[in-house]
Amino acid sequence: MTAMVDVAFLLLTFFILTTTKFREDQSAEVDTPSSVSSLTPPDKGLMTISVDNEGRIFAGFSDIGTREAAIQRMISDEFITGEISEDGYKQFVSLEDFGVTLDKGEFVNWLNLPDSEKEEYVQEGMTAVARDTLTGAGNDLKLWIRAGRLADQRMRFAIKGDIDASYKEIGDVISTLQDWNINQFSLITELEEGPSAVEVEE
Repeated sequence: MTAMVDVAFLLLTFFILTTTKFREDQSAEVDTPSSVSSLTPPDKGLMTISVDNEGRIFAGFSDIGTREAAIQRMISDEFITGEISEDGYKQFVSLEDFGVTLDKGEFVNWLNLPDSEKEEYVQEGMTAVARDTLTGAGNDLKLWIRAGRLADQRMRFAIKGDIDASYKEIGDVISTLQDWNINQFSLITELEEGPSAVEVEE
């Protein structure tokens, strides 16, 4: 009888660990507005752009393979300069989202921080407005969107805006998407009927 109980608990543990989808830590807390939409975002092939209540912009890819391909593209195109440590590279690939600018090597410096310092690091968000309107230079979000599309040509996009986010920042994100002729995207909202259910509005 004892052996059977042990086997039962082993099987139970196995099924829990293999069927549970663990969610990565999010860099930004976003309180989304409510809606009655019944559509749900896809689990794969999605780039989510978040805007928190302070107007900080974060981006993330749903697929680990896309994250790796995107950062490799950014490095090969020299939008990211400087050497990223192996630990920093692995951490980026495991991140659900991030909001660190590429300016002045800040992105590389952040990834190369020791774990203790990285936990205390405050991500200030990435830029979504080009400082040079002729070349588009200075728009971090635009570069990551490009890298994501090159990594996955079927990439879908969603905007997750805080209920108190400024219309200006949301507008900047939409304008950045439109710069790449992306006119179809989802707005992530919270279902009114259930506060724990996150829904999407096309």
